[in-house]
Amino acid sequence: MTDILLHPGFHKTGTSSIQHFLWVNRNALSGHIALIMLRHLKPVVRMTCRFSRHSNPIDLLDVVPAMDAALKEAALRPGQGLIVSCEGLLGHLPGWPGVATYAAAPTLVNYLTGYFQDRYPDAHLRIILTTRDADSWLFSAYRHHLRGQRMTLSPAEFATRYAAAADLNAAVAQIAAAVKDIPIITLSLDDMHDHPLGPGGAICDLLDLPKTVSAALAPVGQGNAGPDEGLWQQFLDLNRSQLIDRTVQDEKVRLAQATDLGGWRTV
Repeated sequence: MTDILLHPGFHKTGTSSIQHFLWVNRNALSGHIALIMLRHLKPVVRMTCRFSRHSNPIDLLDVVPAMDAALKEAALRPGQGLIVSCEGLLGHLPGWPGVATYAAAPTLVNYLTGYFQDRYPDAHLRIILTTRDADSWLFSAYRHHLRGQRMTLSPAEFATRYAAAADLNAAVAQIAAAVKDIPIITLSLDDMHDHPLGPGGAICDLLDLPKTVSAALAPVGQGNAGPDEGLWQQFLDLNRSQLIDRTVQDEKVRLAQATDLGGWRTV
């Protein structure tokens, strides 16, 4: 029986750490697990992001052939399980223009689980949703958007405007209602950080891996932690400035590169 873990998010809940861990350990896992991540799913993510902005079912018409192409690239072999990990499958991170909440998530997850049920009717399919407390999620999302768009809200203003999006437990319940009998496993970021191998190790614990494979998995440290206070304040000042958009973006890129923003470090 094919074991499939579908991990579509949520954003800002250790997803980058999980995906980096899986990719670094792909050779150790390859005898048992195939991986599908953003590198395979960019066409699908473009569709889910459009859907998260407009809720137009037409935006999802080409998901099936795009998923077929991703599976072909991943080259799933008989006897392998499958991990699909990409927060972009839920569309844009709330706070993006036109996206206030995870309202699109139940439809998107239901669509994706339907795809895997049709393609692998005998598989053991589970949905993994990683979560985080509301306050730290809001601040992480805020810092992400300061770099990615010309947002001028203060942290308090952002937290007030997007408080509903930060209720990830409510989003989990809405997704569960949409997918009905498909098992959902939730993993909190705090609990995953306590795992000896970090969030990626917590995901791999859900699989029936041989002990020799589990013992060979290497930790990857921490990364993509977001800008510190001094840097995010510089991003906010740039966003609020009178500079043209191109200049603001170029300066944010320069600052990010100078501080290795999003880089990985061992711990």
